[in-house]
Amino acid sequence: MAMRAGRAIGLASRLVGTRGLSTEIFVSRLSFYTTEEELKNIFSPFGAIEEARLVRDNQTGRPKGFGFVKYKSEMEAQKAVKAMDGRIIRGRLIFAEIAKEHRTG
Repeated sequence: MAMRAGRAIGLASRLVGTRGLSTEIFVSRLSFYTTEEELKNIFSPFGAIEEARLVRDNQTGRPKGFGFVKYKSEMEAQKAVKAMDGRIIRGRLIFAEIAKEHRTG
């Protein structure tokens, strides 16, 4: 009986791992004038931010209009997505969603 319970717990943890849950959110449709500091300030009311970064064009160094915000916990990331998805920031309707995890190899 204990073995079945142990197996059930192992299966549940593997299923959670395959869902791609993350503490990082993907933010798109940002103004090209948004700074990383501004991105961090906008999303900081929802939890402790580990990193806020904008994706930049390799040749010009200018922001591409999207980025990532990484929180310390999954709950904080989910709270931020719920509050910020569909908000207007700097005159633009932004989208926020939990980032899909990348796996290499």
